[in-house]
Amino acid sequence: MRHVVSFDATVLPLQIQGPTDGPLVVLVNGLGMTTGSWGRVPELLADRHRVVQYDLRGHGRSGNAPTGDYNLEAHAHDLAAVLEEVVPDGQQAVLVGSSLGGGIIVVHARDLGLDRISGVVFAGSGGSGVTFPGLALDLPPVARRMLRRVWLYVLRLVAVVANRVKPIVPLADWLVRQFAFEPGAPKDAVAQVREDFMGSRRVALARTTLASVSTNGVAYASALTVPTLVVHGEYDPEVPQEEIDELMPKLAHGELVQLPGAGHMVALTRTEETAEQIARWVRRVRGS
Repeated sequence: MRHVVSFDATVLPLQIQGPTDGPLVVLVNGLGMTTGSWGRVPELLADRHRVVQYDLRGHGRSGNAPTGDYNLEAHAHDLAAVLEEVVPDGQQAVLVGSSLGGGIIVVHARDLGLDRISGVVFAGSGGSGVTFPGLALDLPPVARRMLRRVWLYVLRLVAVVANRVKPIVPLADWLVRQFAFEPGAPKDAVAQVREDFMGSRRVALARTTLASVSTNGVAYASALTVPTLVVHGEYDPEVPQEEIDELMPKLAHGELVQLPGAGHMVALTRTEETAEQIARWVRRVRGS
């Protein structure tokens, strides 16, 4: 399997499908998820698009970070390494971020630019705009380090509990439905998220979660000066409408598509609609 090695020697295997001359689409997963969290979206796109997937560092088939770095800046450098590997010189790709994937794309745009990026789609993402209490405050360095240690300890406990709850399928599925899905979501979609999130490696999950809730990605969304489509579920428990309302004015070329009745994991529950919107956005970007 083809792979890339990121800046700190983290190994990221790649999944690539579709015609070699098709427009490039790179999928960026959410927190605790694997490439399986996209459902049939890659398959539906691969008839006309070159679709690239990879697991975040410490997730799925990707390696753990040798230095223990799971900050969003490290995830953004991983994305840069993937783009350097798969996007030929002079060409660009459309990036699609699910949940935290949108925040990683925003940080990439802020820190590393948009040279290889022609457009962006947020599919069940608001750019990672939520922060935990205290983490967004301008605290003295010592106090900030202590606060981060407390939150990291709490998050590692959460990861341990998640691993232990996983075998209790009814309870695990109930929890997953509360945080990721609309009422009546298909059982196979819920099972995919349960297997991904509750089977995650504890350190990677805790540290990536801490990185996510320490960074308000919406604050940097103005760095996305390329056409950006936001596909948002009406009943998304993770990305409230208030976050979308804050995000949209910051996008220079933004468009919002609301999916009535949908939750957070739109790629799994609204697969055809999500794939159609991504394909439409690719056409628009190429046309412009």
